[in-house]
Amino acid sequence: MRRSIPFIAGAAVFVLAACGNSASAKSSTSPSPGSINAFRNGASGQLVQINGQTLIVTGPNGDTTVTFTTTTTFTKTSIATLADVTKGSCVLATGQKDAAGKLTATIVLISPKTATGCAARAFTPPSSAPGASPRPSFSPRPDTTPRPGGANAAFVSGEVTSASGPLVTVLTQANGNQTITVASAATITKSAEVSASALQNGQCIRANGTRDSAGVVQAMSITITPAGPSGTCSTGFGGRGGGGFPGGGTAGG
Repeated sequence: MRRSIPFIAGAAVFVLAACGNSASAKSSTSPSPGSINAFRNGASGQLVQINGQTLIVTGPNGDTTVTFTTTTTFTKTSIATLADVTKGSCVLATGQKDAAGKLTATIVLISPKTATGCAARAFTPPSSAPGASPRPSFSPRPDTTPRPGGANAAFVSGEVTSASGPLVTVLTQANGNQTITVASAATITKSAEVSASALQNGQCIRANGTRDSAGVVQAMSITITPAGPSGTCSTGFGGRGGGGFPGGGTAGG
């Protein structure tokens, strides 16, 4: 089976294509149970086999087996544009704040509003350069402590109340309405819940859950992610304790 990482999948503006039933990928050899290619309680890389509710994910250090159940949640993240930032959607924007405290966002994650509104959502910053290592998903916290050199880094999250070009007003839980500027070169992604049928061989995926004594990841959530700028499934996980704010930073909402 081909194990090459590069692919160009999911790079369109969030198209939830009907992927059909992909539960019968051809099986070859079983991966080594001890292979670890991602973070402690999960796995990330290219999906190379689908056997019912068992997945094989390959990364720089080999294959990892991932299993899922009917309670596992699935999310697909795709490349979006500024036009996708619309009134009523939820956003989590990260970037730099100026002397007046205004945020210029360089990374924006769009997600649909749920029955509970736009609570701070799990965030997986996309790679910003070839070979960059994404950090695991995290829920931003108001008490995030900036790291040295990152004093101006910040984020704003909440519901979009108005959007006019690069100016976006966000209703935050903590600080009310805040207007941010989306940088012209900002990386914008869009996420939505999907079903297991959206899984396809060749996709980049990230599984979060627990790893058993045999090295098998039992996934509580699986995210289908776009390939990095170099067309590869980036798999490194940096940051403080496996998940901090990119570059340090402070909460903006």
